[in-house]
Amino acid sequence: MIRAYRREALFFLRHYNDIDHIVPVIYKWSQSGHQCTVVLIGFTNIRKDYRIQFISTLACVKVLSIHDLLTPVDQFHFCSISLVLYGYSGQYVNRSFYRLFTYMWPKKKRLQFWNKIAKLLLKTAFVKNIKSVVVFDWISQKSTLPLEFVHCLLLLSRNEGHTSISLPHGDSPHINELIRNHEFSIQPQAKYAFSDMFDFIVCPNELCAKRYRPFISSTKIKVLGSPRYNDEWLARLRRLLPTTAIQKNQQLLNIVFFLRKNEFSLFWDEIKRVMKMLIQFENVQLIIKPHTRDYQQKPLRSILRQIQSPRIEVAQEHAHSVNLIEMAHIVIDVATSAAFEAVKHGTPVLSADYLHAGRSTIAHYIPETTMHCRDDIYHAIQRFIKDPQHDFYNTQHRANFIRHMLDVPDKYVLERYVSLLAGETQAPKRLVA
Repeated sequence: MIRAYRREALFFLRHYNDIDHIVPVIYKWSQSGHQCTVVLIGFTNIRKDYRIQFISTLACVKVLSIHDLLTPVDQFHFCSISLVLYGYSGQYVNRSFYRLFTYMWPKKKRLQFWNKIAKLLLKTAFVKNIKSVVVFDWISQKSTLPLEFVHCLLLLSRNEGHTSISLPHGDSPHINELIRNHEFSIQPQAKYAFSDMFDFIVCPNELCAKRYRPFISSTKIKVLGSPRYNDEWLARLRRLLPTTAIQKNQQLLNIVFFLRKNEFSLFWDEIKRVMKMLIQFENVQLIIKPHTRDYQQKPLRSILRQIQSPRIEVAQEHAHSVNLIEMAHIVIDVATSAAFEAVKHGTPVLSADYLHAGRSTIAHYIPETTMHCRDDIYHAIQRFIKDPQHDFYNTQHRANFIRHMLDVPDKYVLERYVSLLAGETQAPKRLVA
């Protein structure tokens, strides 16, 4: 006989950001004695990621790739529909081919296919008659994962008595709203309305939650703090980290410069000037960390061709931000959430807001981090060279940032996530005669 208090969850992970923010919840879920199935639904090989390998060893966690579950034919269909109709590659597809593809895969046929896949996934993950929870990351109209598929799976799971929850895959490093090159009007963004298909949307802070409030009932929005940047997970993560080729040099001032994708209105000409200025200091080592998903990086490549110096190093994709922050004396930031960890760790962050067309969240809460011009960065570096241990942060400012953005409202973040998931899976499902 199946016991009613048994708790089960089905997690979907599709890219690097999901791993960052959802794996801590999976870790705590397992540590709390609950069971789950994790499906790697992206068609890239993320199974080798050290955090995926870690949760694969945890009790009551079963990690599967979508490749493990689908036939080769279904894999091909899943991937091709996703890429042509929903992925960025669709914009490069010939119009005649696109029309032919949509003729071959009309909506009715696609829905039949998605339902078949959804039934397989739910059957794989859940024992019958147990009320469970289905967990995706934030899904929007811009997601490469087909909304049709997600909607079909959630509808089927709801009919079986399960609850659906959308967990964070990121944060809000900008305090302002017009952050991308193509944005010219401040108004609610309709892409967030699609998240109403979930029973609950979880946000780390109110800055993220306000995106959803114009479209979704406040009872469905839960603000629980950051699973990625809470103390418990950061301590665990540092014990899991693989070694990196970039090592901390105590004889030099190690400066890590986190960049964003070009769509976030970066001023690349001035970024180049700052890089040239920094390497004029003989005891500075500059490590550039491109954005994880910025596949083109054309402006950066152009800059590096013009500036060649042994004191500039570009961190490769496998160089994790945690590693880089561990070895950094200073972080230069252009509004990236990776710098949140540096603040939590106590590493000085220079919020170079004049290098982009936005206002960073860190600068908003911690004014002493704000760099208004090249002079500010120059003087900050000079001061660190003369006195590397000087007090950089105002204690109250840093505490306010942590309280409003990361530990919301306190440090017991992962407990809140598990409580939400477990609270929605306690009761046994009512059987339909």
